Amino acid sequence: MVMNHEIIIFTPFFAVLIGFIFFRIFKKRKRSAKSIYKLIDDLEKKYIY
Repeated sequence: MVMNHEIIIFTPFFAVLIGFIFFRIFKKRKRSAKSIYKLIDDLEKKYIY
């Protein structure tokens, strides 16, 4: 019973920690992807239009 009690307490903590790490990585990738799309749009405006 003690083992199950520890699992119940620590599982949400690890889930939140892993979710926070993935969120940070996704946020950084989103920012870099946004800058890449902006660069592509600027190049299209410069050379196509």
